Amino acid sequence: MLYRFCFFDAEEHAAATEELEVRSLIDAMARAHMLLKARPQHETIEVWIGNNLAYRARRDRAAA
Repeated sequence: MLYRFCFFDAEEHAAATEELEVRSLIDAMARAHMLLKARPQHETIEVWIGNNLAYRARRDRAAA
C-alpha cells in the first residue's frame, strides 16, 4: 500500500513529503520513526493513507 510521509520543522511548517510502498500501517509507523531519526532537521512526521491522517509522531526531545 502507498503511504505518504509528511515532515514538519519545529514551527510546524511542512518541510518535505515522501510516498513509499509499505505493507501495513504498523510497518508505516515503524518507518516513520526511522525516517524521523534519520532527519534531525524535522521535528514531526505524519503518515497519510490517501486523504486520511493515520499516524503522527514527534521527535522525543529528551532522547535527542
